[in-house]
Amino acid sequence: MGVMFVHGAGSGATYCLDPYGRQCLLTKAIADAGFTCFSGDIGGPATWGDSTAMSRMNDAYNFLQCQPGVKSGKIALIFGSMGGLTSLNWAAAHPTLVGAVAGVIPVINLNDIVTYNRGGYGGVASAAYAGGYTEAAYGSTNNPRTMAIAGKYWAMPMLFFYGTTDSLCIPSETQAFAASVGPSITLVPLATGHEEASYSACDHPRVVAFLLANS
Repeated sequence: MGVMFVHGAGSGATYCLDPYGRQCLLTKAIADAGFTCFSGDIGGPATWGDSTAMSRMNDAYNFLQCQPGVKSGKIALIFGSMGGLTSLNWAAAHPTLVGAVAGVIPVINLNDIVTYNRGGYGGVASAAYAGGYTEAAYGSTNNPRTMAIAGKYWAMPMLFFYGTTDSLCIPSETQAFAASVGPSITLVPLATGHEEASYSACDHPRVVAFLLANS
């Protein structure tokens, strides 16, 4: 199973190689386990899971399928922050192509970000959508929290590390998302906020074991 890394709003394709916050150590652990990994520019820092991001994800999936050592079919998604929206929106649209989902401080409720301007990102997140983001117009296709309630992720293997003091992806939203997903998701709390240190704090061997178990 190929592994795709999906960047957040504060970074780009090379985030998974960044020594800051030790993202690179998680990437290395996964690559050392034998997985072929890919990270691309999924539309830049202001896509927030929109149609541009979905188009780039399709391109990235097709590219990854052509790489040596990758069996055709399902891939694993690894992401952080805004990359959670991109990955989960794509996974909901293509559930048969996703074998495992692992997130670090992932954004999972776009409506919450926009409504309460979490982290000051409400305006830019809303602007990613034509006419501005609203639940009525986009919730059923672009908000993971809404899609979880609709059962779009039922039985999809997920492992989420979330910050207990995160003020952007607030813990209660992550917990509510998990309750809707069902028994296929595992939540692991970290004593962090919305920061790169969360990549260092998460259990790298556990992520690798999770990928191996679902590959």
